[in-house]
Amino acid sequence: MYALHPSNSLSSPEKTASVLSKGTFYAFIYRPYLRRLKRNAVHPSPLSREERRVLFDRCFRNVSSPESYLTWWFLGADPDDIRRDNIKEFLLWAFFERGDGSVDEPDEAVDEELEQYVTLLEERLGRKIPSGRGNVQSLRLTLDKITATYRGLAWYVIVFFVDQLTHLAFLWHGFEYYRRPRSSAIRVFPPRPQELWPGRTSPSSQLSYWHRPHTAEGQLPVVFFHGIGIGLWTYVQFLAGLHKTDDKKRSVGVIAIEILPISFRLTSAIPDKAEFLSQVTAILDYHCWENVALVSHSYGSVLTTHMLHSPSLQHRVPSVVLIDPVTIMLHLPNVAYNFTRRRPKRANEWQLWYFASTDPGVALCLGRHFFWRENILWKEELLTSLGDSGFKRDVAVTLAGRDLIVDTASVAEYLEDDAETCVEGDEGGVQVVVFPKLDHAQVFDDAPSRKTLTQLVRSRCKSGRLALP
Repeated sequence: MYALHPSNSLSSPEKTASVLSKGTFYAFIYRPYLRRLKRNAVHPSPLSREERRVLFDRCFRNVSSPESYLTWWFLGADPDDIRRDNIKEFLLWAFFERGDGSVDEPDEAVDEELEQYVTLLEERLGRKIPSGRGNVQSLRLTLDKITATYRGLAWYVIVFFVDQLTHLAFLWHGFEYYRRPRSSAIRVFPPRPQELWPGRTSPSSQLSYWHRPHTAEGQLPVVFFHGIGIGLWTYVQFLAGLHKTDDKKRSVGVIAIEILPISFRLTSAIPDKAEFLSQVTAILDYHCWENVALVSHSYGSVLTTHMLHSPSLQHRVPSVVLIDPVTIMLHLPNVAYNFTRRRPKRANEWQLWYFASTDPGVALCLGRHFFWRENILWKEELLTSLGDSGFKRDVAVTLAGRDLIVDTASVAEYLEDDAETCVEGDEGGVQVVVFPKLDHAQVFDDAPSRKTLTQLVRSRCKSGRLALP
């Protein structure tokens, strides 16, 4: 017989506590959250027929290979297997905001319009599309089943400690934290003590943020939207260096907004477009920031797009810097396919799939709250503020040459085609900077590239004032 060691008997209560804590977490926090993944998306209001045609034509003017377009929106299917009804089903989702995507009982006007689009597609393909339905499935992001992989309690303990480390790092660099009301703060897991302690309260009920006061007259303050990941930890060094100016007594203001639903947490759904714009407006008005340089990374370009589409906010953004943007050329299948459907093979693909694509919060955000028509950003919208007080923006876009999500070659070609390209001393236009050896988000880890990025932002803070009418 084996002797019972005292150390084993002492660990029994610890094991019991561990099992109970994990079971409680799964039963009362994780499993209820997973039920939300089964709910239907609430799609935006549909466009008019005229608006759909304009959007359709605009998209297909910017499709270099219609065959490849169909292949990857149909998950790598052989183009010969994609039939007429398959394409109609996809178009109903993509352009008609039809939640069911069904073509079984279309009304005559819709069917006639669908036939028109299929005919136009045939002209681009240079061949007829067979009638009927093939044994293929299209990628319809907001209709398809959401795939999520399990995260245990230990994972959220790690997220908690990284969150606290991030908080301390921003405090060290002179930022001020504005927490949400406690009624919102208690709806997030893992819990965030910084939102429960007394402190500065955000004017937004849904968005917490870090703030550095703006004292550099004649320059624009920066508003930053982060991408999918573990919150703002990735961006600490980058954001900490933006405030510096030639005058050491003056500094550029920075507001870095926390988007918790894409930060590996279990929390409320991401605000819809209208609610987000309302919340951001409240923050800008609270700090009396009339005009800003807008900087965003990856998914943050979605929020940038919302601001540039907004009649009440677009004139407040004379400068934009997009880093690894996902919203330019969003009608192409690359972003949706690479992020949500690609079977991982390489190490970076496995990292993306497990830590981002199948995180429950991220998967919910992309699968039920990501509407490509609202999120796509066209070059004209990026460059120009519309309305009576319209002006040309000063824009920089940085791309990673080895990006595993974005088709950077297509994005760069689109932005540079017939566009005014910025050179030193010019005002306005798009400056496209490609980091050829970097993957998505690696610009923040590579010191020389991060320095280049910081200089791009600082120059937009200076030149943005000149772009204003």
